[in-house]
Amino acid sequence: MYLKKSLTGITLLLFIFIVLSVQSTTAQTDQSDSVFQPSFSVSGSYAPFSFQAWGKMLNSRHLFLKLGYSHSEHEIFSVRTQLSSELIVTGWLKFPIDGRNGDRESLYGFGMIPLIATMPLQKGSNYPFLTSSLGFIVTQHHFPTRNGARFNFLLGTGAGYHFKTGSENSFQIGYKIHHLSNGYMATENPGIDSIMLFVNFSFNP
Repeated sequence: MYLKKSLTGITLLLFIFIVLSVQSTTAQTDQSDSVFQPSFSVSGSYAPFSFQAWGKMLNSRHLFLKLGYSHSEHEIFSVRTQLSSELIVTGWLKFPIDGRNGDRESLYGFGMIPLIATMPLQKGSNYPFLTSSLGFIVTQHHFPTRNGARFNFLLGTGAGYHFKTGSENSFQIGYKIHHLSNGYMATENPGIDSIMLFVNFSFNP
């Protein structure tokens, strides 16, 4: 019950924040269209808890450290969309083996998020955005047991805010509703749904 209330509260606060940001566009000091430039990034993301939706596993956490490259910008269905990819240099999962409150296991791995779509919600150098991502992670052992899989998919959708910190650098913070599972490629597929907080520092080459 507590997790459901927390999730609802976070989502509501973020929605209000985005609406206020979009409505205050005319009050922004920088209203010019920012010209897209390819950039490299270093980012970290952390999921402090999990909840039950698609996935069934509770009380799990995970942490990803990533290197990324934002390579292009397109108009998709008349919406300005920036496309990027990330390499998961280090991934860490900690979860109860019984899926709830039992003994905990830790796994490490690496992976890639080849598709990240970021949609700015207003013009200028500082703006709120929506984001969605699709990737995978490979762990050193099967998740959660040997009946599971070492290869698991990663899906995420969320929102955040982009800050321009200099002529060549920018900073992003936000959160995603994140899903991890093997897509029923193995006998056991409990899956993990979580709130993932992320921080991203970008710099132009």
